[in-house]
Amino acid sequence: MSRNSGEEEKTVKVTTPVSSVPDLKSLAQSVDRVATTKFDKSRGQIEVTREFKEEGYLWNPDFHPTPLKLRTWGAWTFFAIWLGMVVIVPTWTLSTVGMALGLNWSTVLALMFLGNLIVLIPTLVQSHGGARYGMAEPQLTRSRWGIYGAQIPSWIRAIISMGWWGVESFIIAEAAGYIYLLTTSPADIAVLSQHLGPGALPTYFPNVFWVTFALVIIAQLLLFWKSPPTEAQPALKWLARIAAPIMIVGFSVMFYYFLASAHFDVSPVINFPSSLSGAAYWLTVLGFLNSNVAYWATMAVSMPDYTRFAKSQYSQTMGQIPMPLMMMIVGAMGLFAAGAAMSNGWLSIHTATDFFGYDPVQQIALHFPAGLNYILLLVIIIATFSVNVFANSVAPGYDIANTYSKKLSWFRGILIGVVISLLVGAYASYSSSAHNYIYNWLLAYGALLGAVEGVIFFDYAIIRRFKFDVADTYLSYGRFRYLGGFNPAAIISFLVGIFVAYLSYWGIINNVFTQALYANSWLTAFLVSGIVYMLLMAAWVIPRYQPELKGSLAKGYISEETKKIFEE
Repeated sequence: MSRNSGEEEKTVKVTTPVSSVPDLKSLAQSVDRVATTKFDKSRGQIEVTREFKEEGYLWNPDFHPTPLKLRTWGAWTFFAIWLGMVVIVPTWTLSTVGMALGLNWSTVLALMFLGNLIVLIPTLVQSHGGARYGMAEPQLTRSRWGIYGAQIPSWIRAIISMGWWGVESFIIAEAAGYIYLLTTSPADIAVLSQHLGPGALPTYFPNVFWVTFALVIIAQLLLFWKSPPTEAQPALKWLARIAAPIMIVGFSVMFYYFLASAHFDVSPVINFPSSLSGAAYWLTVLGFLNSNVAYWATMAVSMPDYTRFAKSQYSQTMGQIPMPLMMMIVGAMGLFAAGAAMSNGWLSIHTATDFFGYDPVQQIALHFPAGLNYILLLVIIIATFSVNVFANSVAPGYDIANTYSKKLSWFRGILIGVVISLLVGAYASYSSSAHNYIYNWLLAYGALLGAVEGVIFFDYAIIRRFKFDVADTYLSYGRFRYLGGFNPAAIISFLVGIFVAYLSYWGIINNVFTQALYANSWLTAFLVSGIVYMLLMAAWVIPRYQPELKGSLAKGYISEETKKIFEE
């Protein structure tokens, strides 16, 4: 009998996992949310003092809220990050894409500013959560979508970011390819003078792209390996600070040479009229406006991955507010440079669609003087590499690792993301035509992210009023388990939002009204999903799955523990 008892004990030790289901349920019931969560009133920031090692699926050191002592990023760092992301070729050419759609120059620039001003609002709201709680986006998203449902928007964001990775890698390969031709066989560039546009080089010199892709991958992986989240990613901070002044100087020189070579005559682009009228005009206005919103919609979701390191709300807010003006300025530089290229005879424009043939990378290689062309092509590579790091690589690393954080660190998530980027790549739309770029890329994914951001905005700002039970984002049986780990309100509202936005795109109902819904894709999905979510949460999900939350839509919903944390 004694021997059998011993064997039974041995069996228990071998077969019972450390984090069994009963243990995790007990953890969620017993954890002291007030004692483990400290609110620093002077900084307006939360610090979680307890680790959740028992939760092998939901917690690892990379995803633990950043300690206050490591939140050191000031306004200049966030300004530099945005500067590094804005001062790139796609921003420079986005204004001429608007011209290629048939709009005039003043309308294009006004829509660039307005679109980016619109997306700045959800960006700042989402950034607030990162700065307050020190949490990356995937962990914040658990409070809205559920501890397992958070993977849905995270993977949407990751795949779209990987698509942009392909676009930016395309531009790096193009710049590197022109440097190669200028060095080894400059006469070959003359062949491309008859084939203008971003698709010319890969058509005639495709092999250089694979070499450049390999170098870009290696460089990024080395940078990420040397910049872990547990150390506040110092290499990324210094990359942003170093790259920003290089971009400012380089793009300013590029702009000056375009204009000086044309004796500052940009009149061809200013005098080029709009070719649209009636419903077609307004549908195009909505489409270009929302393409500008969608342009940074991934960052509207992703910014907590950076603001988790912010010194304060002031620093992250002030560092990001200049973004819409920066976008308009760079767009204006690209537009007036195109006008100068038209004056020079470098760019021949007969109809609006010809504006898509304007490619500054190609123009530099074909027409800028020896020496200067090398320098500026190198600046383009640095600028594009910087945005590829901050906008298209860091966030997907968190998203993918969040799928199985017990085994996947942030760096391993990056490795998987690189593989995905090679399979997805969206440079075909970028390099083929203005219509494909706007309607089959920017607006198409804009609806997806608009629906995601509608849930985010209405949950954090309206439902929770910027306060939630942060410890529960790491608890399998905590307050964000909802229905089996998924928030049904988020999933339903997301599906409703994209369905309404895609009615004409999917050919379900195709008329002027549904076309306007798609042209307005981000705003349509954002408002529809957000309103549906808010109503479902108040009428169904909170009473059924989060009864500990008290309040109303007028005042917001909060638990007693969270109320105590912010009152102490």
